[in-house]
Amino acid sequence: MKPIPVIDLFAGPGGLGEGFSSVIQNESRLFDIKLSIEKDINAHKTLQLRSFYRQFPINELPEEYYDVLKEKDLASRDKKLEHLYETYPKEFETASSEAWNAELGSEKYPESLIDERIRNSIGASKDWLLIGGPPCQAYSLAGRSRVGGIDKEDYRVYLYRQYLRIIAKFHPKVFVMENVKGLLSAKVGGQSVFNWIKRDLSNPSKLFPEFESPKYNVYSLSTVPEYFDDKGNPCYKKDSDYLIKSEEFGVPQKRHRVILLGIREDIKVKPEVLNKNKSTIDLKSIIGDLPKVRSGLNRTFIESYLSSGKKKRVYKKVDDDFDTWKDLTTRYKEMILSWNGFKKESKNKDLRFLNIGSEYIEYKTPSKKNPLHNWYFDPRLKGVCNHISRSHLTQDLMRYMFSSLYAAKYKRFPRLHEYKKHNEELVPDHKSAITGKFADRFRVQLPHEPATTITSHISKDGHYFIHYDSDQCRSLTVREAARIQTFPDNYLFCGSRTAQYHQVGNAVPPYLAFQIANIVKGIVE
Repeated sequence: MKPIPVIDLFAGPGGLGEGFSSVIQNESRLFDIKLSIEKDINAHKTLQLRSFYRQFPINELPEEYYDVLKEKDLASRDKKLEHLYETYPKEFETASSEAWNAELGSEKYPESLIDERIRNSIGASKDWLLIGGPPCQAYSLAGRSRVGGIDKEDYRVYLYRQYLRIIAKFHPKVFVMENVKGLLSAKVGGQSVFNWIKRDLSNPSKLFPEFESPKYNVYSLSTVPEYFDDKGNPCYKKDSDYLIKSEEFGVPQKRHRVILLGIREDIKVKPEVLNKNKSTIDLKSIIGDLPKVRSGLNRTFIESYLSSGKKKRVYKKVDDDFDTWKDLTTRYKEMILSWNGFKKESKNKDLRFLNIGSEYIEYKTPSKKNPLHNWYFDPRLKGVCNHISRSHLTQDLMRYMFSSLYAAKYKRFPRLHEYKKHNEELVPDHKSAITGKFADRFRVQLPHEPATTITSHISKDGHYFIHYDSDQCRSLTVREAARIQTFPDNYLFCGSRTAQYHQVGNAVPPYLAFQIANIVKGIVE
């Protein structure tokens, strides 16, 4: 069977594409990513490198690829990446053609240019696949709470029409569209945005009559239809039937997303749904076999005062070395363990081996006991990439220590009022700490449950993503977040550490995408 062409819109760092390109048939990739469009420059660099990776036969990557992954210095890594591309110009040319740094819906990239690139990518094929997730900030519950609802003038509300226009013009055999859970409750002018989108995807010519598009049957991937109407459209009991709860399908994360499967009306196939796992995968089994690293130190809070009606905060720089870190965290741990409800630990641990990590650490991981060992493992990598901790405010380390010790005892994360109950020093000097609006501002991830949703907010701070291990006393690294998102260990994230976090938080879990791709395989074969 010839590889099936795939176009990936709003691709991010390539989570959906990774899942589809991981479906192997007769030792070759069944799905061939022909074009990935992404506006973010750093995500594009990540996409380009992964596309380059796919230009080689499976398990036959050049050693220079691993030289890039094993480089600890970001500037030196960029030079090695440049050398890699120069050494394999044919593969780099194909990867550069596939991964396109462009913004759908912008004046700089007119529809005629987008269409030309798509036409060149799929040729005359009618049996191609469209995947992607239009930007979701306008629909997200967090975004709506910040602005007080959905603004009908927000252009992001209508970006799905860029996706729809391409369906209308090019008529893919199948499409897969991902978005946030908040889409189900989003309303503009009293109308359900989800119903808009579902209706438009079913009949693209309603918005784009000039293309005379075929109609599509839009399916849930998690729920069997309750019935089919007289036109053959699948019908469901409730909108939430379109929701996929990732933790039910082998992803170690409580990530709930709306994912729609569209099948062109001439394809008379009723798709399968995802198979639920009998049990969930817990966080510790996924990240517990990564190298232990300590948190970094940057500054300590001294005081705050009002100046011209605005609060000013005074900080002092702190030396980032092991001894300073050890003194601080030991003092915090002893203080917290002395409070009511906590107890002394029986023995002191030797933590002298801890450092803040690196862009590459040689290490034997993943463990064979890791539930997703085969998915993560690359025998030639011999370590982990993107595994370096953040530098934290010293007072935040005290909060991290408290939250991890609290969770170890009570098997849940503490709310902000519980921080205050134990010690006033644990409460941050922020207005939101008093209002109670962000009661879970400091949230430790529990070891024996799936993680909470990894979001792009992780690029701003690690307060919602505190590691459960009090000895490490820190937030999650990029690689830990990537493990939770089910990116293989040889998937390198490019750009600064902040950019890496942002990419991971915005992605579709590749392992979930892989399962969806296998459903699509049953449609296109």
